[in-house]
Formats: sequence, C-alpha cells, structure tokens
Amino acid sequence: MKHCKLETLPWEQKSSPSGKFHSACCNVSLALGAPRNTGVCGGHPFDVQLRRIPPGAAVCPFHAHLAQSELFVVRAGHGTVRTGNETHAVKTGDVFFHPPGEAHQLINSGPTELEILIIADHPPLDAFYYPDSDKWGIRPPDNFFRATEVAYLDGEDASAEPLATAQKFTPDFTAYPMAPFAQRKVSIDEVPWDDCASPGKKFRGESKALSEAVGAKRNTPTGLGGHPFDLELGRVPPGFSCYPFHSHAMQWEFYIFLSGSGTVRTIAGLTPVTAGDVVLHPPGEAHQFTNTGTEDLLYYLIADNPPLDVWHYPDSNKWGISSPRKIFRATDAPYWDGEE
Repeated sequence: MKHCKLETLPWEQKSSPSGKFHSACCNVSLALGAPRNTGVCGGHPFDVQLRRIPPGAAVCPFHAHLAQSELFVVRAGHGTVRTGNETHAVKTGDVFFHPPGEAHQLINSGPTELEILIIADHPPLDAFYYPDSDKWGIRPPDNFFRATEVAYLDGEDASAEPLATAQKFTPDFTAYPMAPFAQRKVSIDEVPWDDCASPGKKFRGESKALSEAVGAKRNTPTGLGGHPFDLELGRVPPGFSCYPFHSHAMQWEFYIFLSGSGTVRTIAGLTPVTAGDVVLHPPGEAHQFTNTGTEDLLYYLIADNPPLDVWHYPDSNKWGISSPRKIFRATDAPYWDGEE
C-alpha cells in the first residue's frame, strides 16, 4: 500500500517570466511513486495533483489536449473557466470535466487564493494546441513548436513533390463531439447521496457519483461514454466499513481522506488514517477501511475504468466479475472438463 500525508508534501512554484501564469503545485501521484509522464508503463493510470493559484493568475495558457482528459475539483476560492468562446464562473465545491479536444483555461478571478484538485489520465502519447499563440506541444518528449504543412512523403522519397503552398494549420476540434460545458460542471452539494448497506448492516456507506454527475456513464469504457477515471465522494458512519476486504485484478484505487478517522486494512496489517491521508491500492492488493472514529469518515475515491475486472474476497473465498456483474465461488475442474 502506498501512503502519504498531504501536509508533509512539498509545493513547487511554477511561473511564467511575467507571472501571468503562476501556481504552486503539489504532485500527489509523484509522492506515491508514480514516475512523471510515463503513463501506465511504470506509472499510474491517472495523475493527481493539487494547485494553488494566486488572484489574477492562470494555471496555464489556453490549450487543448488531443488525447488527455482532465477533471477539476475546486477546493477553495472562485475562478473563471474559459472554454472555446465562452467563460463560466466556478466556486468552492464545483466539479468540472474537460474531454480531449476542448480548449480550456482556468483563471483565479477571485480575491483569495484558488485551490484545485486536478485528476488527469496518462495517455502514452499526447499533443496539445494553443489557439492564442498558434503553437503545438507533444509529449513525449515535451517539445513545443509551430507546425507548417508538408507533403506526406516529404523526407521519405527524394522524388516526392513538395506542396505548392505550405501553410500553418489548426486542428479540427469538431472531430470531438461533446456535451456543452454547462452539462459537464456541477456543484457537489447538488449531487444526491446514494445509500448502500448490507442486509445485516455490517457494511454501510454513502457516495456521490461525481463523474456520473458530469456526464460519465457508469461502468462504461472510455470511448463508449465512460471517462478514463472515476471520482466519487464517500462517507462512512462510525463503526462501519463500506465494503468487504477485497482485491481487484485490474483496477487501481486512490483515496484522499477529508475528515474523520479510520483504519485501512491490507495483508500487511492495519494503518490509521485521518484527514489529509492519501492511500493508493494497485491491482492485486486486498484492502478495506473502517471508520474507527466518532464522526463520519469522508473521502474521495479515484479509480480507473478497466473494461473488465475480477475481484477476490479473501475473508469469504468469493470471486466477482464486472461484466456481467456476478459473484461466485470457484469449484476446481480439470482443464479439459467439458471440452471433449
């Protein structure tokens, strides 16, 4: 289990020469062992960071990703989101999602510091376009440039005909159909709690499906209406666990504990957690947490969305599969049983 406390993590100042773009960044995923910009090849399937933006500054220039998705949670302050030709006010408790192809920018338009939680997926290759300056970027290797059109075989075949007129070009973002931004922004207070309890009331908890509230389809892969990661706000009353001890074959789970106190169980033992603790469970690690305090245990859960997952419950020796969603016990059978 990877574990850290937010209050102990360093903040890195990031600023353009004039200070027009300025923020302090706390790289939570890096603190939990994810190499920078490596995607799932040695990294994690999503990247989590905190940003603090001073009044009047923007996080970064107006830009669009051609592959990366980003989800923002406003933890404190007020800001303005620029998307296309529109601007939208955001405030503490707002959640909003930018899919690939949407040019966007966040500016602190309030009188106090703006703090945000940013969650992004990790495509193995991404390109970015900056409409205000007509620049491009590509990662890897993190190069920035202006693009001039060339013939397809330019540099490949000495007899290739060059273009008659070379010109700059901009991406066609109409290839990315998306809902209006207003449908991808919601206040956490407006999202209802979904209650879940086992018949004997041993397990109990509530959750707010924040990714679904900003347009993600439940248990749906990316490209079919799902997002590459899922965000939930959860709470567990004192004395309860919200689910049995279990492991995932494919899914990663990332917890940020917001208030209350509890204990996280893994095969290594019990770890106490309070507000500010961050825990990462990779695939294959059995885990469970219990509210051992006297008030509700509140947390964010971030999980990737594998198209298929298998679960194991060590305490009861059960298994589960996500599609179709079934829980079962396995009975040994010879390899060729039923085949001949």
